[in-house]
Amino acid sequence: MIIKKEDLKDNKDFSLEEHSPFMILNTKHFQYFSDVEKFGYSVEVLNVINSITWINKLYRDLKSDLHIETEIFYEIIDCILNARHFNDQQLERYYLAQQKLEHFTSITHKLTDTDNNFDVPFIIDFIILGANLEQYENLSDDKRSELHDEYAALFCQVREQEIEIEDFLLQVKALIFNVNELELENSI
Repeated sequence: MIIKKEDLKDNKDFSLEEHSPFMILNTKHFQYFSDVEKFGYSVEVLNVINSITWINKLYRDLKSDLHIETEIFYEIIDCILNARHFNDQQLERYYLAQQKLEHFTSITHKLTDTDNNFDVPFIIDFIILGANLEQYENLSDDKRSELHDEYAALFCQVREQEIEIEDFLLQVKALIFNVNELELENSI
């Protein structure tokens, strides 16, 4: 989670004690706030990679053939930092990894009531799907909320394997395309 400096002062739940679960990174060297956001999103993805690495170690220790690809998440970081989006093959690998994370989550939730840290923020999914970050930021709160709601419904379906990744990609790409087109119309 990225907390802006001005929001940090108002957040009473945030403490920086010796064993605090938070990390503060100096961002003075970034020229633009958008660079800080990209960096923050990259750290979020690194946190997911760390969790997946732990899961894969658990699988190995249990002598299981199960494995969740982490390389695709490094490719996400590259997309974020270089303002690119994924091709179809990369998107399929990403959502396959999401399905495997959901499988792991469903198993662990049956064993214990824990909060797994596997969720990549939707904004990162939007970036790799081809959304223009600047156009996304310019969306009204209502349009942004609508986008998140529509995407969440589809994301749950693909993560729980209720729809095929291919069908999911067609639908979410249309959703992202519509957002990009909507913002272009609003800027004209």
